[in-house]
Amino acid sequence: MKSPLALFNRLKIRSKIWLLITLLVSAMVITLLILHGTLSTTRELATEVATVHLNELIDNAASTRRLAVISADINRLTRTYRIEKENLIQHGDRIVENLTAIAANTKEETLRNQLTIYTTSFKRFISHSVAVNVIFEVLEQVVRSAHAELHSLEILVSNWMIESTLAGDDTDYYDQLLSLLTGYRESLLIIDRKTADLAIHNFEVEVDSNGLLQQLDTLHLRLQTITATTPEVAVHGRQLTVLVIHYQDLIKDLLQELSGLSREWRQLALNESTLHILIEQAEREASQAAQHVRTDIRALIVDTGARMSMLLIIIITIIMSAMFYLLRRHIESPLNTLVSALSTMRLEQMNKPIRLGRKDEWRMIEKALNDMNKKLACSYAQLEQSRANFQALVDNVPGIVYRCRLDSDWTMEYLSDGFVELTGYSTDSVIANNEISYAEIIHPDDRDAVETAVNKAVSRGLPFSLEYRIVRKDGEIRWLFEQGQATPDPTSQTTLKLDGVILDTTLKKQLSDALAESETRYRLLLEHTTEGIFGFDKNGVTTFINHSASEMLGFTQEEMIGLNNHMLIHHSLPDGTPLPEEECCMMKPIRDGMEYHVEDEVLWRKNGESLPIEYWSAPIMGNDGIIGAVVSFHDITERKRSEENMQHLAYHDLLTGLPNRSMFVMELKQTIARYRRYGELFALHLMDLDHFKEVNDRLGHPVGDKLLQQVAKRLTRTIRETDVLARLGGDEFALIQKNLDSISDASYLAAKIIDLFNDDFLVDDNTIYICTSTGIFIPDTKNIKLEEMLSNADVALYKAKEAGRGVFTFFGDEMSLQMYHEIRLSHDLSLALKRGEFFLQYQPQFDALSGEIAGIEALVRWRHPSHGIMMPADFIHIAEKRGLIKQISDWVMSEACRQAKAWSDRQIDFGRIAINLCAKQVNDAQFQQSIEELLDTNGITPSLLEFEFTETVLMEATDSTRESLQHLSTLGIQFAIDDFGTGFSSLSYLSKFHAEKIKIDREFIRNMSNNRNDAEIVKAAIALGKSLQLTVVAEGVETDSQVDFLRRNHCDILQGFLYSHPLTAEELEKKIFKLDATGSRESI
Repeated sequence: MKSPLALFNRLKIRSKIWLLITLLVSAMVITLLILHGTLSTTRELATEVATVHLNELIDNAASTRRLAVISADINRLTRTYRIEKENLIQHGDRIVENLTAIAANTKEETLRNQLTIYTTSFKRFISHSVAVNVIFEVLEQVVRSAHAELHSLEILVSNWMIESTLAGDDTDYYDQLLSLLTGYRESLLIIDRKTADLAIHNFEVEVDSNGLLQQLDTLHLRLQTITATTPEVAVHGRQLTVLVIHYQDLIKDLLQELSGLSREWRQLALNESTLHILIEQAEREASQAAQHVRTDIRALIVDTGARMSMLLIIIITIIMSAMFYLLRRHIESPLNTLVSALSTMRLEQMNKPIRLGRKDEWRMIEKALNDMNKKLACSYAQLEQSRANFQALVDNVPGIVYRCRLDSDWTMEYLSDGFVELTGYSTDSVIANNEISYAEIIHPDDRDAVETAVNKAVSRGLPFSLEYRIVRKDGEIRWLFEQGQATPDPTSQTTLKLDGVILDTTLKKQLSDALAESETRYRLLLEHTTEGIFGFDKNGVTTFINHSASEMLGFTQEEMIGLNNHMLIHHSLPDGTPLPEEECCMMKPIRDGMEYHVEDEVLWRKNGESLPIEYWSAPIMGNDGIIGAVVSFHDITERKRSEENMQHLAYHDLLTGLPNRSMFVMELKQTIARYRRYGELFALHLMDLDHFKEVNDRLGHPVGDKLLQQVAKRLTRTIRETDVLARLGGDEFALIQKNLDSISDASYLAAKIIDLFNDDFLVDDNTIYICTSTGIFIPDTKNIKLEEMLSNADVALYKAKEAGRGVFTFFGDEMSLQMYHEIRLSHDLSLALKRGEFFLQYQPQFDALSGEIAGIEALVRWRHPSHGIMMPADFIHIAEKRGLIKQISDWVMSEACRQAKAWSDRQIDFGRIAINLCAKQVNDAQFQQSIEELLDTNGITPSLLEFEFTETVLMEATDSTRESLQHLSTLGIQFAIDDFGTGFSSLSYLSKFHAEKIKIDREFIRNMSNNRNDAEIVKAAIALGKSLQLTVVAEGVETDSQVDFLRRNHCDILQGFLYSHPLTAEELEKKIFKLDATGSRESI
């Protein structure tokens, strides 16, 4: 058999050509078939895989966004579950629908199951929320019913009370009922507030229901009180009891539903957290799948190219050219475009669309990639915003935030903007060692230490912190503190980078050096100062002592250090009395952290002698607080000798040699202390020489001085050694008589002293007769104060002089310092009118609605020569006691009328001028006549006047007074009841007098914001005034809240500091009437 080669060789050239052509055609056909199949497979596989994974990414992103929106809706709903039932159910159904739709479209079984659990938990939460809202709606109805029932009962009792009041009957029963109803309303308001607190209940906190239920139980029991009263009241009481019981049942149901609601809220949060974890896991898996798609497509393309390359090597140049053309046309060109477009997704131009320019399957890939590109562009923009926020945060961190390579140059890859300010170099010049490396900036002496410390910490896997110096660009040396840690390079886990912060500690270092220098100076000062200085710890053990202190105390430093300071040198007072450690001022700074200065105490030397010192003790502070104290002192032995000499001069009278006022006060304080502690009775005598001034005037001061010396000698011979005699000044002497057995001892001594003056005094050939008056005070309580004793003795002396001089009187129960002041003030009052010391101020009254001036109240003031300007409260009661009130009231009436006439003549509209009248003035038989004469004298219109009386004045009014007031009312004078509500009388007088106004007392107005009872009294007073058709005036208005309250309750006129303080006539014209100096009205 012949071989194929032999058969081929036997073929003719034409056959060989045709055979070659046939083989060529066959090879080309086979190559084309293989090429076509490969291209089709590659295109279909790439299109299918890319489309599937891209769709999954898009679906997952869409589901995540929808779920985020639904989660936000659920969170808002859980925060605002207190809405109408229909809206709550509608919102809940919509959310459940959306959750169900997401679950149906979710292919991941675990995620779908978790969505189902989340939906079920949310349904239960909605169910509890609906139940809570229903209960709250019923509660609101019950509360409205209870308040309405209580209001009806209040109206009923108020009407009864008004009827009884007008009839003159006793209203105590109705007062008690109103007090009970006020308490019920307060309890009901407290319960309402606590119930309202449940409506804004925080699910993270357990519900505290005990207080609310206890309040309801208490209210239930208190309601039993009114159910046992009259049938009309009992009906309301029983109805209120039924409502409270219903309220209790609803609260119990509400608490149960709120507990379930809190439980479901926590379960809902737990399910939501689990759901987010599953979604994040699904997103990570989808991202990984997309990466695998890219890898598979690249691998498929490489494999196809290899196969085509082998075929093209085997076949002829024509097949290779054809293959090359087909690959370029149908695969390589589109893939290059696609790869180029995919690479831009990692750059900033992510919003640039991919353009393949084909109409085949590559068009689908183009569309899918462009959709994905848009989503990635949005995510990239958010990433850039986060990066910008991070950069802003880093730039505002003090110091430097950095990242560098772990090499010898510390090559910087990132530096915050603080680097420029700290080093003077720009960040670009240091990053990547462009101009200078960070290692070159470090001080040459510190570079090796920095490298060693960092490498040592990195080798152990620990963070590092170190302090070193740098040389700034301008040559300045700065101290830095650096803290950092080695972290793996994200691009290569085997390479380490350094991340950390650097802070400027130059100032801290300078302070530390200055502190060290200061300590050195302190040591030098401590050893060379003449002041004694030592310190001790919290237990009082001496820790250091300087040379001066050691010499003054006689101890060596070694003998004191380590021993208890107090027990060694500060254990006793100068008289040897033990000094407890808790009372020692040297030790007190350790306990309270304060500094102490003691001017005179003693330390005890080693030889047992006392050392008088003045010292300062201050706490020593450490990191953990007070660690001890330091004491500085100096010897005051010489100073004490000088002080003792000066003390005698300071505490003794130079003329008589007796103790002076200062020493007398000290002795009296000690005597009072012994009286309080041991009960040692004593008497205080104040003596004043009668007619001594005449001796000085007639014979001269030298004779008077010698007389005082003889008086002092006589008194000194008369008293005991234990008694204390002092000259207070002038001709005043004081005596402390100690150790009394009885009051008669004081009387005996006082009489003996008065007898001393029965014998005449011979001074420079002048025979002088003089006597003394003595006031005596003996304390009867241990709580008496020194000033009070002196005042009481002075009052007794005053009474002795009033009794005729040359006598003594005791301070008794009928006397007091107040009496003394009243005597003095009553004397001054009797002269005040003659001296013209009284003057008037005027306080305007304003219409509550329009704000226009409605009247003026005239208020008297006293310009006392010693006490300054005095208010009526300081002297009116004295004037009443001393019978001066009518004179003052008449002057006020006359002056107010004169001013009203002056304003009227100038056509100034001030409404009416209100004048306060006293009881004696009103009940005077000539009251009506004096008013008519006053009107005629001043030529004033009666309609410009308004008289104010207190309730007490009207209750004391006689029939004649009522007739006078009625006559004055017919003339046009108005009457107002002042301080309305402060009296305890019946309201029947309102019907007997022609009063046009009532003025609510300022105490009720001031306290009504804080006192509910005062607020109710104000409301009742306004309501009563309105019912009697009276104008209501509120005094003492000082705040806007008071104005709002009074306007809401329809008060007519307001008066108080909020609008104007009392003003003089000139001030009133300028500030209120807006008049200029010429009397013309200023433009406003």
